[in-house]
Amino acid sequence: MKRTLSLLLLLAVSLPFAACKRESPRGDSADAPEGSASPASAADGTPAGAVTPPPGAEEISAERFQREAQASPDDPTPRFNLGNIYLAERKYKEAAEAFEFVVSKDPKDVDAIARLGIAYAGLDRFDEAADAFRRAVALEPNSAELRGRLADAYEKSGRAADAERERAEARRLDPNKAARPLMQAGKYAEAVAALQKIGRKDAVTYFLLGEAQTRLNRHREAAEAYARCVGLNPRHADAYFQLGNAYSRIERHEDAARAFSQAVRLRPADGDAFFNLGNAYASLKRYTEAASAYASAVRLNPSDADARFGLALAHLRAGNAAAAAEQYDELKKIRPEKAEELRKVLAPGAR
Repeated sequence: MKRTLSLLLLLAVSLPFAACKRESPRGDSADAPEGSASPASAADGTPAGAVTPPPGAEEISAERFQREAQASPDDPTPRFNLGNIYLAERKYKEAAEAFEFVVSKDPKDVDAIARLGIAYAGLDRFDEAADAFRRAVALEPNSAELRGRLADAYEKSGRAADAERERAEARRLDPNKAARPLMQAGKYAEAVAALQKIGRKDAVTYFLLGEAQTRLNRHREAAEAYARCVGLNPRHADAYFQLGNAYSRIERHEDAARAFSQAVRLRPADGDAFFNLGNAYASLKRYTEAASAYASAVRLNPSDADARFGLALAHLRAGNAAAAAEQYDELKKIRPEKAEELRKVLAPGAR
């Protein structure tokens, strides 16, 4: 089984009026764990009093992965996916239990071990976090990111000397150290020059290069950089997300749809990725698929007025006016001005 389960029929499209969401990257890690990103919208159902998700929305939830884990109790894949959901929701105890199971099945699974360390750190169990990151470093000794996480765990567990040793090693291993301060200072052209000089570029190098090129409005170059990033690290969900954005800006909508499809495979609780996937397919006039993608975005964030508006338009253009009208009632509850905009689309002659 694949680590991150592909969602059935990732139907999605990009309506011309809809802008991409989350324009700026959430991190520059070569495989930014879900727990280190801003938390995704709740993926396990809507809270009391929330607006109703539309019919046919894809179920993307902790409950779904729990059912899959129960159906295949010896398979670590559902537990890995479940652990990622829990990290995104900051449910660190549950995440730790999920990743402990995965690691028990494969003690050399460096991704699971690293995420276990993140879960322990979230629980303030820093000695155990340090132990997990130390095991991960033993498997990937040239990872600057893992050594940096190990240094943080050492520091928080009171082992200052060990922390400094690991930080020094992380700095030595990080080929991008010259470019980072330039990025932080907004000197993107200088950062591009510094990154291009690196002889042995890693996935993080290409991700930073993509970000810098994006800031310079060089979207073709950004797309090339992000494509190289995911070539080196096929699990980098943020790179697929930003690759989709870059392709959208240069109107390569088929490529954008493929990139966003990968982003939602890797991060199935990311409503923004589903929204942008919907945008990409709508630009291709594949409106039934667009409606499915927008429905998933709404399932993840029922208060997302833009996703509901896109869902309504996709339904309308697919010939389902009744389903489009359902979104009008929901939009009135969460953003009346957007509901009025939709009303004019549904009834063009109305004033």
